[in-house]
Amino acid sequence: MFVWTPDMIRFMQAANEKSDYHARLAAILTPKLSNCRTLCDAGCGLGALSAALSPYFEKITAADVSDEALDVLRQTIRSRQLTNITPLHCDLLTSEDKTQYDAMVFCFFGSLAEILPVARRQCAKTVIIIKKNYDLHRFSLTEQPIRETAPAACETLRKLGVPFEFDAQELEHGQPFASLDEAVRFFRIYSRDETPGAITPEAVLPRLRRTEDVQYPYYLPQTKRLGILTIRMEDLV
Repeated sequence: MFVWTPDMIRFMQAANEKSDYHARLAAILTPKLSNCRTLCDAGCGLGALSAALSPYFEKITAADVSDEALDVLRQTIRSRQLTNITPLHCDLLTSEDKTQYDAMVFCFFGSLAEILPVARRQCAKTVIIIKKNYDLHRFSLTEQPIRETAPAACETLRKLGVPFEFDAQELEHGQPFASLDEAVRFFRIYSRDETPGAITPEAVLPRLRRTEDVQYPYYLPQTKRLGILTIRMEDLV
């Protein structure tokens, strides 16, 4: 299970502050959910997507197993005076909750085997599943395959006979760093390399770009390639 540590939260907050990634993703998702008024952001993490979706829905439930991550969302709700987002501390993949939502979004959260039963139980109209549309882990120095990719998820749905719409998108969501040491720390946290000792400043530096930003003089460019799968609940029998 993914666990948010203080360093992970700090890195993600910095990336979110320097990017319009979630606003652009929300603009892509909302036309797919035009008939929906209530939404559950399953595995919402720090809640940046929930906040970006807030103007488009009457009520959003942002669910995550990490109360530390939800604390960041609670701060966002207070600072931006968002009145239609409710943080929910739970793991929807194992919960017996039967609350109904018009729409559910699973962004990099859960496998299809875990998601589909939850959607059948709790989603009334549309479920969106966002998967990585690439094969190799982005924050490893060596080639490390990722788990369930967007193409693999599409193939699984075809085998199950579940109709879906597929949309490929590319959005920049890079990582700023206050120092080279911070960049090394980031890679050591997220890398799946078998030899973490090989993650040195010399190994990391070629991946970075120097900036004019006094606060964040280093930047790791990252274009997220997304596979967005949209399933209408009448097709999920």
